[in-house]
Amino acid sequence: MTNAAAARTPDQGALSEKRTRTVHSILGAAMRIVEEEGIAGLSMSNLALRAGVSRQTLYNYFPDIDAVLGGLVELGDGGAAELSHALAAEPDPRASLRLFVATVVTSIASGHPSPVALTAALPTSQREAIAAHQERSEGLLCDILRRGRDLGVFRADVDPALDGRIVYRAAFAAAELAREPGTNVEAFSARLARDLLAMVDAGGARDERG
Repeated sequence: MTNAAAARTPDQGALSEKRTRTVHSILGAAMRIVEEEGIAGLSMSNLALRAGVSRQTLYNYFPDIDAVLGGLVELGDGGAAELSHALAAEPDPRASLRLFVATVVTSIASGHPSPVALTAALPTSQREAIAAHQERSEGLLCDILRRGRDLGVFRADVDPALDGRIVYRAAFAAAELAREPGTNVEAFSARLARDLLAMVDAGGARDERG
């Protein structure tokens, strides 16, 4: 690397970080709009206002609302990929379920709309993409239940496909409570994981020390 190239690298890195922060700020604002106002409230002017950026800056990152919605799907896919890697490194199915629940609760508490709610809100042009994301996320949970059943950790009558869908929806529906002011997200996550584990655990209900 030349001296000139080396001198440019920190600036380029800072620029990349700034772009990432701006993208996340815009998408975070889009999530809040969809959550609070529905898809009808998601206009470019409203989004620029809520994100605290100029219209021109917004257009530099996203040319239209469809691109914003696509960004929301990609953001969800990125989170699912990170979770998938983390789950692959966790051999204990109970710990994997706790990790899945913690990820869901943290996501919802920070303002992300659930894939189920987002699917209902999105226009037809984006529903296929978010439905595919939801299917991949459900698949992670189904794999946890299948592994736990095969290891004898979860009940022998657990149906990974059906019970996976049930637990997935229960997790996201219950996680909405984590939005309430004053909620201890970590404690709430532990309690929700305990309750969901009680549905499938071969040993019955356990607390987090079990």
